[in-house]
Formats: sequence, structure tokens, C-alpha cells
Amino acid sequence: MKNFLIQMKSLKRNPFAWIVLVALAIQTVMLVLFYSLPDPLGLSLTEMFEGKIIWQVFMAFGAILVMGALFAFARAPRALAIFYAFYFFVAVVDYDLFRFSHQRLSYSFLRTYFHISNITDATTVTTLGGDLLGTVLWITLVLAGFAGAAAFVTLYTLRLRRNRASLSPVRSDAPSKPSKKLPVTMLVVGLALSVTPLVLFLTGARGWIEVPLVHFKIEKRFTLGKHTLTAPILHIAAVETFEFIHDNAKITDDLVDDLDSFLPPDFVASRPDLAALPMYRGAPTHEYKAKKRYNIVFIMGESFKGRFFNQMLEGDTALAPNIWKLANGGYFAKDSSGNALGGGLWFKSAFSGGYPTVRGTMATYMGFPSHPNRDVPSFYAANKFKGFPEFLTDYHRSYMTVSNPIFDHTLPFVEKFFGKNWYLPEEEQIAGSADSLGVNAAIKALSEKPVDSPWLLAFNTIASHIPFYNYPDQFAEKPADDAVARYRNALRYTDAQLGRFFDSLAARPDFENTVVFVLGDHDTPVDSIDYKVPQPLGVATTQIFIGLFSPDTALFNGLDVREDVASQLDLGPTIFDLAGVREPNHFWGYDLLVQERPAGQPSVFFSQNSYYLGFRDHVLVGGLENEEVYSGVDGVFTQVQDSVSLGWKKKAVGTARALRSVLRNDIMMP
Repeated sequence: MKNFLIQMKSLKRNPFAWIVLVALAIQTVMLVLFYSLPDPLGLSLTEMFEGKIIWQVFMAFGAILVMGALFAFARAPRALAIFYAFYFFVAVVDYDLFRFSHQRLSYSFLRTYFHISNITDATTVTTLGGDLLGTVLWITLVLAGFAGAAAFVTLYTLRLRRNRASLSPVRSDAPSKPSKKLPVTMLVVGLALSVTPLVLFLTGARGWIEVPLVHFKIEKRFTLGKHTLTAPILHIAAVETFEFIHDNAKITDDLVDDLDSFLPPDFVASRPDLAALPMYRGAPTHEYKAKKRYNIVFIMGESFKGRFFNQMLEGDTALAPNIWKLANGGYFAKDSSGNALGGGLWFKSAFSGGYPTVRGTMATYMGFPSHPNRDVPSFYAANKFKGFPEFLTDYHRSYMTVSNPIFDHTLPFVEKFFGKNWYLPEEEQIAGSADSLGVNAAIKALSEKPVDSPWLLAFNTIASHIPFYNYPDQFAEKPADDAVARYRNALRYTDAQLGRFFDSLAARPDFENTVVFVLGDHDTPVDSIDYKVPQPLGVATTQIFIGLFSPDTALFNGLDVREDVASQLDLGPTIFDLAGVREPNHFWGYDLLVQERPAGQPSVFFSQNSYYLGFRDHVLVGGLENEEVYSGVDGVFTQVQDSVSLGWKKKAVGTARALRSVLRNDIMMP
């Protein structure tokens, strides 16, 4: 009994015990806040992290104990306090930002979120939690951590100095050497907590653990991912090791067959080295539509919903009258009979490469699907893939963006594709006028383009971003209880600004030598039809508008409304046709000017740990690591088990494995 009391007194005086207990308390608060704060997009965090909750909780606490043990062995309590302060700071910044953006951070969050433009502008509050309450709570937690660490370091240092000055003898009831029982215990428990979810993953555990009395259930299913609240500091190495094993699938004949089911036949036939570069093809040999090089205007509209834009084909042209005017030749010259020259393509079944913006951007510019478990932008500067602007070597290229590419996670793309020729508009003086200012900048850039050599001008819009309040109050009302009305008003505002741009474009002497692409970055949930879709599968964010238009009759004669499936993956090959690019590349898609995706072949993308297949008349969705397959038409989804659907599920899963392996091993191109 006496020895026990001595040990308890020793533990009471042990600074590591108190530091670790405080850290465990802070981590508990972080977990509670993470799962309970209101979510800005209305998505449940328990759904978003389904299959990862055990990983998060166990490894969050396990990390604290392991690091506490290591610093205890090193006899460095002040260093431990400082470490925890920065540890929680990084975790708070990283993972509440994940809450807001609903995506894996695409590259170094430090570079992204500590850029000066994000510290000084209005994105800061909305980024930290999506609301003022979340912002205040998270910032308070960060400040409390730093204040506590500073207080401990100061008091502990003063105490040591007093002890040295007084030369006080060691107390007789204290151990002569620091006990190793506490750090050993922390290390063992911490490692056990950290290993448990990995064991569940490797054993393929399924089912639920029900917590008695509180009637709370925890899913035992474990899906691989980096989303722990402390991954940036401790877990990244462990996860990368396991992901290396998980992703590093050998490219077998079966995986190649699965991959080929989503590729054009000429892609499959022209691979120079299938074994080494399964997603790289030689120069396409199909007949091209363009017999000269064209100027290219590339407009990526925020959340341009295909389902809504297709209503214009039924007569609802008030949705976006200027885009409709462009599609029907209203900006083009007329023949002797008064008919508009030129025309374009309008795709009724068009799909994005994923959600949010960085996913659609990657699929569009890179020509292969984004995969959530292999982040491309984070390594973009070094890896072996190219965006379509990089193939346009002698084009004058520029980019206007109304949404900060740092916040959108697209900065690596923008810098690589356009160098220093990208611009943000002037500071917004009237709330909701960003698209007006962006078009002003685009018109200015347009005026600087040469008329005797080809150019690429790309820009994006923002007004129709969820929750659809990004237009001036004087333009239209903003009914709080009617998201559809706000969405339509936002689109009309964007369309009005695009009309000004189209007027300037049509006045140029080289307009006839220009092709305009208009597309959505992704879809977005607006009405009850969208919200019928299971949100974790991301289906309500996929069907977009894609159209391309030109006054040149050598390309188009009137508006062709196409029934075949189009994808953001197809835009690069189509631009290669128009720009005279005839090089080997890794672009999966079809040249929309002269090719059509076969009726039975879908487009594909991967979101979180699920797949999405867009067909002409329906979609299939499901998880990469479970057996369920859902078929949907007009937003109503039912589980299916027919052999065709299950066959496509197998192909999607095999393709995901191949894609992850190729990206992991950096074998996209020579």
C-alpha cells in the first residue's frame, strides 16, 4: 500500500502524465466538435467518414499516447508541450477545412491555406467550419493550446531555476530515477490503439459494434484513407505504407481488360508499351475534323447542371438566354437567306469527372479520372502527366479566375498550365458581383490576344455556387426557402455577364476562327430530385452541361443535339483536334468532333471510395469495397443485381485499382 501511494504521488508530480491527460482532453473536444458542428453543405460527417470512425478515434488517441511516451523517454516535457500545441494546430486547420470542402486536401494544406490571400480575405471565416460558431470554437481551441503550452514551459522553467538556486535535495519519497512504467504503458496502449483499425482493415471486418445503454452503433468496416484528425503529423507515414501495398496492384490482363472497357478502341490499339505504360497511347490516327488551328475560349461554369440546362431544349430559354443565343448562332454571321452560319454540339448526357471543383478540373485538364486515394495536384510539378494547355506550346495562353485557385486546390494546375498569365479580378465592391468583375478581366485579356496567331483564353464563373447567393441584391430576389429560384437567378446573372463577353468576342476579326467551350465544373444538389441520391456516393454532383460552338461552317452547320455520352475526359482530345496536336498522350476520352462513345459504354469517375458510371439513359453507382450496385434514372435509385450491372461494377473496381497503381508508381507517360 505504501509503495502504491508513493507511486501515485510520483505520478501526480510527473509532468508527462498531466500533459498527456490535457492532450487527451483536447483531442476529445476536437472529435466532438468535428462530428457535432453544423455542416455548411448539409452532409452528415458520420456518413462522410463511414468506415473510418474507428480509424479516426483509435489513431487520434493512440498518436497522443505514442508521442507522449517518446518524449517521456527523452525526458523532454517542455518539448512535448510545444509539440502538442503545433500538433493540434495542424489538426484543427487541416480537418475543419476538410469539413468545409468535403474533399481530401489536394496538396500541402500549409501552402494552400496559409497563403496571404486566404488569411486576409473573406474566405477565412467560411473556411474554418463554414459558420461563425465553428470558426470561434476552432480558433479558441488553437489559442488555448498555444497558451497552455506557453504557460507550462514558462512555469516549468521557473521551477527548475528555483530548484537549482536553492540546491534543494531530492525528496526521500521520490524515485531516484524517472520511472519507465508510465512511458512504457503509454507506448503499449498507444500502439495497440493505432494497430487495431489496421487489423480490422486487413481482416476485412464488417458489421457493427453496439455501445450498451446509449444505443450508439459503430461500424467495424474500415476503409483506407488519410482522414484522421492528426494525419498531417504522425499518421501519414503509416498510411502511405499501407496505401503503397493497397494501391500497388500488379497490372494484370484482367485489370487491363477492365480498363479497356472505358477507353476508345484507337487508344487500346495504339499503346506503345502496354506492360509499362497501360494508360499511355501513341499519336491518335483517326481522321480529324479541323483542317487548321483554332482559337479556343474555355469557360468552366460553376455548377452548370445538365438537368437544368437541358430544359432549354424544351423551351425554357430564360434560364441562360445568352448561352442559348450562342448555341443557336445568334452571335454568328448570316447567310444570304438570313440563316446563322456555324453552329455547335449540345450533349444531353454529359458528366463531370467528380466533385468538388478540383476533381472536375483534373479530369478536364488531365484527361483521366480523378482518384480520391491518389492526389495528383500534390505532386503535379514532378510527376509524369501533362494538362492539355501544355500541349498547346505555341498558343498565347491566359486564365481568369473569380475563385481563388489556392482555395479551389487548383493552383498547381494553374501555375503549370499558364505560368504567370493568370489573373484574379479587382476587389469586389458590390456583394455578388464577382462574375461581372471576372468577365471584365476576361474581356480585357481578350482585347490583348493577337489576331494573327492562335490563343487559348480560359476562365471560370462563381455566382451559381451553392448556396446560390452570389449575385447582387438588386439583380434579383434571394428567397431563403427556395434554392431552385436562387440557382436560376444566379445562372441568369452569370449568363448576363457572359453575354457581354460574347459581344466582345463576336466583334473580333478572328471570331470565325474561334471555338467556344462552355461546361460545368460539376453538378450540385439543388432540389428534391438531387437529394434523393445517397450523398456519400456523390451522384447528385455529376451530370453537367457540355457544349461547344463556333461560327465556322467548316466545323458545324447548325446546332447538333447529341444523345451520346460526353465527359470532361473528352474535352482534351477534342481540343487537340482543334489545335493541331497529334502527339502521344494519356487522355482517355473521345474527340467529340468526329467520334461518339458507344451506346453501351459509360463515362467513369471515382469519388471517395465509390465509383460512378454515366450511361445514356441511366447511371450506376456503388462502393469500391462493397457489393451494392445502384441504378438510377432522374434521381431515383434502386439496388440492382443483374449480370450487366454487376459486370460493370467489376470493371469499375478493376479500373480503379489500375489507376491507383499507375498514379502511385508514376507510370502515366514516359
